[in-house]
Amino acid sequence: CASMGFLSREQLHRLHEAGVTSYHHNIETSKRNFPNICTTHTYDMKINTLKMVKEEGMCACSGGIIGMGETWEDRLDMAISLAELGIDSIPLNALMPIPGLSEDDILRTVAFFRYINPLANIRLGAGRALLTNDGETAFKAGASATITGNMLTTVACATIRSDRKMLNHMGRDIKPEYMTDEEAAAIDARAEQA
Repeated sequence: CASMGFLSREQLHRLHEAGVTSYHHNIETSKRNFPNICTTHTYDMKINTLKMVKEEGMCACSGGIIGMGETWEDRLDMAISLAELGIDSIPLNALMPIPGLSEDDILRTVAFFRYINPLANIRLGAGRALLTNDGETAFKAGASATITGNMLTTVACATIRSDRKMLNHMGRDIKPEYMTDEEAAAIDARAEQA
C-alpha cells in the first residue's frame, strides 16, 4: 500500500507494476466543506486521483476526518462520494480533542458509512481514545478493521496486542493467511497475558 499524494496515471501504473496493489488518498470531508479545511489543492483533484487508482485496477483506500466543523450532511456526502467511487477501504479518523464530538457521534458515523458502503472495509483510525473499550462497540456498529498502534495518535490508545485480544473475544478471525495456527495461538496467548 502506498500513500504518496497526487500522482500521474503513468506514475500509478509504474507503482502497480512494481508491486503496489493498494493506494491511499483521503478525500477528508465533503466537497462542500473541503475549502474550509484545505486551500493547497481541490477536492476534484483528489477525486481524479482516486478515479485513476481504480482505473489502474488497484485497491483504493480513502476516507476522512470527522470533528473538523463539518455537518452531518457533510459526513453523509463524504460517505456517498466514496460509494460512488467504489472505494475498497475507508479509514475514519476523529480529530482529537473535539469538544462536543461524542462516542455516539462516531458510532453513528461508522454505522451509516457501513450502510452506504456495504462492501468496503470501514477502518477505525485516529481518535479511538474517544471510544470505550478501544472501539469494541464500533466494530458492532459496522467497523471491519482498525489502524492500530500509535502512528496516528498523540494519546495512548490501543496496541496490536490489545486489538488482537479484543477481536478474539468478539469471535473475529484475525489470523493472517501466511501464519500457521500454532503461530497465531502463541501470539494470542501472549495477548491474553498482557
